[in-house]
Amino acid sequence: MTTYLQITKDLEEVFTKFDALYTEKQIAYYADKYEAVKNWWKSPTRIGGYTNFEEVHNIAGGKGMYQKVQYSNLNILKDEAIKDAKAVIKARNAKMAKKLEEAGITKIIKSNLELNSDGFHGYYNVETDNGNKVIRIETIIAGGYNIQRLHYRTLVKVTK
Repeated sequence: MTTYLQITKDLEEVFTKFDALYTEKQIAYYADKYEAVKNWWKSPTRIGGYTNFEEVHNIAGGKGMYQKVQYSNLNILKDEAIKDAKAVIKARNAKMAKKLEEAGITKIIKSNLELNSDGFHGYYNVETDNGNKVIRIETIIAGGYNIQRLHYRTLVKVTK
């Protein structure tokens, strides 16, 4: 097996815990938005009044999410949340694999993988076609209040 593929496989195993948590949070997020939109449509101040789509889009987290939850049910939304989570995970894994492949890794000299409360941190000292390099892989919690919802962000750095 190519060395970078071995590193990618090791990382995917480590990420299993984070991927399951991410998927679970996606499902909960979709369900929360579904309930919020349904409650908005039932609210006494809304009934008999005009429909303020900007308001309901904000409640849903955007027009796209509003369209997903408004014309759906919880079972379909769960499947959609899982599908969306898998797409994010696949994109992350592809990004890591591309960076590792570009490094031209021939041998792993030393590695250290740490799980902690705010994410995952990995360190690899490797031999490459162009000499020894260090690969740092960090998964951090990004986003937050009033910017975007919290999500995991994976950063891959290859240095000399």
